[in-house]
Formats: sequence, C-alpha cells, structure tokens
Amino acid sequence: MSHGAPGAAALEALALESIRLAPYACARAGTSDPALAQFRRDYLAALARHHDIKRELVPLVTAWRAAGIEALLYKGFFLAEFVYPAPGERFHGDVDVLIRPEHSPEALRIALALGWKQRPYPRRVGAADGGVLFNLYQPGGAAELDVHQLLVHAARWWKHRQRHITEAVWARSELREWEGTSVCVPEPMDAIVVNLAMERAVGDAARGLKPHDPVDLALLLERGAVTREDLRRRARDLGCSRTLSLFLRLCEPALAPAVTRRPSRLASLRWKLAGAWEGGFVHIPLPFLRVLRAPGLTWDIVKVLPLLVAVRRAMRRHRDIREVLQSLTPTSASSARISARGRWRTIRAIHWAFKLLSIGRAEGRCLPRALAIYASLRRLGWSVEFVSGVKRDTAGLHGHAWVEEEGLLLRELSGWERLPDFEANFRYPPRA
Repeated sequence: MSHGAPGAAALEALALESIRLAPYACARAGTSDPALAQFRRDYLAALARHHDIKRELVPLVTAWRAAGIEALLYKGFFLAEFVYPAPGERFHGDVDVLIRPEHSPEALRIALALGWKQRPYPRRVGAADGGVLFNLYQPGGAAELDVHQLLVHAARWWKHRQRHITEAVWARSELREWEGTSVCVPEPMDAIVVNLAMERAVGDAARGLKPHDPVDLALLLERGAVTREDLRRRARDLGCSRTLSLFLRLCEPALAPAVTRRPSRLASLRWKLAGAWEGGFVHIPLPFLRVLRAPGLTWDIVKVLPLLVAVRRAMRRHRDIREVLQSLTPTSASSARISARGRWRTIRAIHWAFKLLSIGRAEGRCLPRALAIYASLRRLGWSVEFVSGVKRDTAGLHGHAWVEEEGLLLRELSGWERLPDFEANFRYPPRA
C-alpha cells in the first residue's frame, strides 16, 4: 500500500465529505469510481439517519393532521424526502415545519403527549427569531424539529413582509399523501424563491450559500418543470425579484456534483442586502451587536470566575475524573431553575472566559470548560450530563469532553461544538 500523497480522487472525496456533498456524489458516481467506497459510507449514514428521523416524525404529523393542524415541511428534510431521487443523497440537519400560529398551543400539547420534549430556545438581543414557535426533540432519538410560524427570518418588532410571503406560500402549497397521512409541501417555485433565495440571504445570520444549493436548485427546476421566467414572475408577485436574480447569478454555472466555488464577497453582500430589503428583515449588524453585549457579557464572566477557580482546584486535588465530578455536583437539586435565557448567558460566559482569558492550553480546554458548564447548570437546576469520548483517525486517538441533556448535545453549544465520529465512553451521572 502506498503512503505517499493522496490522489486526486481521494482529495475530491475528502473535499466533498467536508461540505456534506458526499452522499449525493455517491449516488452519481460510477461503479468504477475509486472514491465510491468513501462516498458510500456517508451515503448509507445519511440514508439511515433520514429514515430514523422519518420514523419519529410520521406519528406526530399524523396526530396533528387528525386534530386539524396543517403542517408544511420545507428546507432539508422536504428536499431529501420529496425532491431528491433517494433521501440518502441529501444530508440535512433538523426538520423545519411550518404551522399556523393559532394552532401552536394544541400542536405543542399533542407533541408532548407523544413523548416529544420542548427544548429551551433562548432569545438573544438583535438575533433573528425566524418566527420560531417552539423547538422539539425526541430524547435519545434522531429527530429535532424547529416549528415556525414564518418562512422568512424576522426582527421582533416588524413582521409584515414575512407574514405576506408566508401566507402566499401557504396559499399555493401542495397537499401530498405521505406515509398514511397527508402533509403540505411548498410549490417548487416557492421552494426556490423563498426557501433558497430569500432564506439563504437573511436566515441564520445571513451566512450565504451552502454547497448543496446549486444541486437543490437544479433538482427543483427539473422536478417542478419550472423555467427561469416562471421564477421571475413568482418573485415579482412576492416582491423579491432582486434577491432571486442575484441568487441565480451566484449559483451559476449550475450544477455539477462537485465542490462549488465560493462567490465573491461583493456579490454575496449585494445579495444579502437585497434579501434584507425585500424580505423586510431588520437586524443589528454583528459588530454593533457585540458592542451592545459587551457590558452584560463582562459582568457574566465576572460571575462565573469563582466557579472556574473551583473547577481548577478540583482537577488539581483529584486524579480520578469521577471524584472531580462528585466534588462539583451539588448534593441536592436547586428548587428554582434558572430561565432558558439565563442558562444561555451562563454558558456563553464560560465559553468566552476560556477564550478571552486563555485559560489552559487551547487543545486541552474542552475538559475544564465542559466541567464548568456541567457544574454551573447542575447548580442552577438543569439535569445535564458530563460526557467524554474518543475518535481515531490517521493522526491517532483524540479525546473530547462535552455536555448533554436528554442524550443530545446542549443546543447552546451547537455553534461552538462539533462532534463528528466521537464515540462516548464515559458519562456522569451514570445512567441506571
């Protein structure tokens, strides 16, 4: 076996895997493709995960439908289930569901009765809320749901344009028979104009194009027999012609299953500004947002410093991690649990304390940081678990530590933590 530099096929496989296009590439690769073995692993993993999510989602949608609650599936799960030739070709994260706001209390009650849990959703100053009604997850399961009332992200004080666009999509949505029930899906033109062009411009802090967007666009055009003129006409009706035009320009040349080039910063900025203007989204730019948050963050960091000192002392005093955790775990649970926003502020303060104060070596901060988050949330009334795990790659064995709740990584950590291929081998408190 050669141990030299990787070949072109191997490099392409790694690149596609890093941007989550390997499942699609696997379905398109020929049987003689030397990279197929690497792609197949990602394809089968995405396919199995999709079916696990679907198995958990169908009973909920069925119960909602029986109660007269319409649910519209859109974005990643919708594309994998209804647009791609096989669901394993399109990796997706959580499931995005749209319901009407007046159905929110009953929809939540039904979900909780079926064993779903509601995840805390901290509201951050200046952040887009996207019209999120609530977040659901299955303890120990695969599905996480973001249940929305709006399709376009919105500032808290202004939602007129977002409501107009959402109602227009509802009016032209398609009712599909699905797994013994029925569910709404967006018309292909709306999936492109709103869920791709508009959402990518203003959603998720306007992070811009994703690598699979050109592939999504091509398949939606093909499946819906949609022309560019159809799209332009629909965009005029919705008042977002400029956003669509710039999006289509960014996605050209479409649409080979290969690593897509990043658009220039100027082109991306023009598209985001057009989306913000036409979508009615007013948000606080990140530099100003950080200035606004600085005093509160500084005070939060000061408040968690005694806990960080206690964690360091416990690590020096005890060699066994179980003894460290026992010394940091309160003997009795707090009777008054801190709010979701207070929990987010505490976790944010611990994260930035380690980052700004350079506590410990960068590669070794995960353990004391996870211990601090675990200890603080336990003292504040949250039943969280400390977890550590390992993964093996060509560079050797790597360890990592993190915090979970109900078997899932804390949502507040999702922007900072990435746990690919880490296998949990220790958990505290131990499960019965």
